[in-house]
Amino acid sequence: MNNRTTTLLFATVFLAACGAGENTDTASELPVRHAAVGLAEIATAEALTGRCNEEEVLLRAHFATLEAYSGQPTLDGYYKSLDSLFSSLGTVTSTAQSLSGVHPDPDLRDAGETCAQLLTKVATDMSLSRPLYDAVRQLDLANADATTRHSVDKLLLSFRLAGVDKDDEARERIRELNDDIVAIGQEFSRNIRDDVRYLELDSADDLAGLPQDYVAAHGPNEDGKIMISTQYPDVFPFFEYADKDDLRKQMLLTYGQRGYPKNEEVLRNLIIARHELAQLIGFSNYAELVTADKMAGSAERVAMFINELKGYTGEVRDREYEMLLARLKKDVPEARQVESWQRSYVQSKVSREQYGVDSKVIREYFSYNNTRAGIFNMVQDLFGVRIVPWDTDTWHEDVESYSLYDGDTELGRFYLDMHPREGKFQHAAMFPFVNGIKGQQLPVAGLICNFPKGDEPIQFSQVVTFLHEFGHLIHWQFAGHQEWSNVSGIATEWDFVEAPSQMLQEWVWDYETVAQFAENADGEILPQELHEAMVAERDFGLGIGTRRQLSYAALSLSMYNRDPAEINFDTLSADIAREFTRFEPLDGTHGWASFGHLNGYSAIYYTYQWSLAIATDMFTHFKEGGLRNVEVAGVYRDKVLAAGGSRPAEDLVTDFLGRDISFKPYADRLRGTGGQ
Repeated sequence: MNNRTTTLLFATVFLAACGAGENTDTASELPVRHAAVGLAEIATAEALTGRCNEEEVLLRAHFATLEAYSGQPTLDGYYKSLDSLFSSLGTVTSTAQSLSGVHPDPDLRDAGETCAQLLTKVATDMSLSRPLYDAVRQLDLANADATTRHSVDKLLLSFRLAGVDKDDEARERIRELNDDIVAIGQEFSRNIRDDVRYLELDSADDLAGLPQDYVAAHGPNEDGKIMISTQYPDVFPFFEYADKDDLRKQMLLTYGQRGYPKNEEVLRNLIIARHELAQLIGFSNYAELVTADKMAGSAERVAMFINELKGYTGEVRDREYEMLLARLKKDVPEARQVESWQRSYVQSKVSREQYGVDSKVIREYFSYNNTRAGIFNMVQDLFGVRIVPWDTDTWHEDVESYSLYDGDTELGRFYLDMHPREGKFQHAAMFPFVNGIKGQQLPVAGLICNFPKGDEPIQFSQVVTFLHEFGHLIHWQFAGHQEWSNVSGIATEWDFVEAPSQMLQEWVWDYETVAQFAENADGEILPQELHEAMVAERDFGLGIGTRRQLSYAALSLSMYNRDPAEINFDTLSADIAREFTRFEPLDGTHGWASFGHLNGYSAIYYTYQWSLAIATDMFTHFKEGGLRNVEVAGVYRDKVLAAGGSRPAEDLVTDFLGRDISFKPYADRLRGTGGQ
């Protein structure tokens, strides 16, 4: 999930396509306004810029009214007005940010970035406003419910982490740094998004080993050359299937140079700005600041967690690596190590030969259209909801739109933007579009992915990715019905955010679920014995794969837990890769330059593994009750998903499980002593 932030005051940003209009609280005479932005009214760069400027004036007027308020703040008056200001600011900001990542018009993408920068200044000013902070501190919570108290406590912490309690000089510098961080982060992401490179092949012979549909889709151009892009649908099958070792090496070199050299200076400026920001707020480094409101609680605890998982995975990683090396030596007797560009290719061979799992065969059972239909049906059956088309404007002809219903009650809306195109965000993520608020506006989200179209086969790993991101989507829909914006939606601790989506991935390992949509072009259902082989092969590579994820987590943390002057990006990245993996970095690659999470996630990439440990524990409840047990799913929906951020994540999970969270199930799986 790409969970983007404007400042520490706002956990997420929102793109709105619906919402309530403006009204006035007659008791307090304070404005209550939830901005609504339809895509049709901002269909051009000029329209977006105009609407952005109009909203900036309205937001600042609302902000000024709250700052000038001299009465006794109340929950029904002042806090409701303040919350609507947060909601409106998030709505317009996220409209701009989201369109800057997906819109086909480059001018509108630029306008979106400019708008987000403008509105971030409002967000920064709010986060540093002592009048707002002091007013919230004066609220009488004696008769407030638990969710409201949690909302207020969470907001006060966000103010303090933003630096509201610092002196005037420090707060002014914090304002400048926040503005810089947004602009620099946008540049970092833009350089990745726009840098699509190509490997040029001379003939179809260079595609030996690749599936026939892939070969057919990559014919020669007018110059007789075959162009393989660094976009996901091109590059991942190439790494796994292309027989020519030298071409896989060239592709990795091409892929590993995205964002470089432009992002070298950009990333350094980003890290320097965040380091200074953290020290102004009172932390030794940015890693300490950004972990302060997470479940882990500190950068030190994050480092301990990474090392703990490192200890669980050493033996399994080494055993898997030796299996790969032994298989490579059958083809290359003189081989002494498995190179980074050989990993996927050799691992695929071992899967075929030792487990009977051929990914080229498997992918024929998973077209994009069937996968989408299958995931829709699974979610509808499990959670008792309906997914129906939503007739609305979109930003591109490929984008589909749907509504989610529980009976006759509409719970939320979502977009599917699932195929690659020029200028589009290149990864896979859920973009939160509208943060739902009870009685005010429905939650809206979008899946932004890069899969093949229509009836084209997709990799099984992409099926898993689809389901993972759809897990974020339904979490957003179910959670977006709280009264206060900062606890509605996926407004929970960031190191829990991935857990529900990671757990939903488990259903692809249930044959009864998969058999409903895994069908090849001849109408044949995925054989059960093949699926059983896939399950048996599932954890092959878990040690190697987890160590790769831990290396990314360690790199993310290490970029932000020290003086930026000490960091050499290539050296740090290579040293960490050697510490955690058995694969030597390829000279000439600069993977950090396209590691987009260094902007959005900064120091906290560890959250994927932390969430996975919790997801593994939550899944034990489904294993006990049955994967298709709608009663268990209903309890999970109510206690975990629909609760959103109304309580700390640990409380939600313990309530669902009926006991404390345990990392033991995940540790057992990593050590090979326990399976899913």
